[in-house]
Amino acid sequence: MDKFRWWKNALMILMFFLAVLPSPLATGSNTWQKPGCHKVGHTRKISIPNCVEFPITTNACRGYCESWAVPSPADTVMINPHQRITSVGQCCNIMDTENVSKI
Repeated sequence: MDKFRWWKNALMILMFFLAVLPSPLATGSNTWQKPGCHKVGHTRKISIPNCVEFPITTNACRGYCESWAVPSPADTVMINPHQRITSVGQCCNIMDTENVSKI
């Protein structure tokens, strides 16, 4: 029985360290590899025939969509008794436009 208890304790310690230590994905070298939503710039060369070539940088969102479920509020359940759980989600998006000029 003592041998079983030792293995059980060792397994619990291992599970604790696996839960506490950050995963390689969460500690990626690029900002966008970390949890959350991040604005990332992307530069391209624009080439129009018989015109000047120029680089342009645009922003994009990179990150993860998060979703979860919560118990529905009482007023929601009163309106629809079958909706006991409400799903919530949020994703990355850019809501503002900003013009940047280089002098």
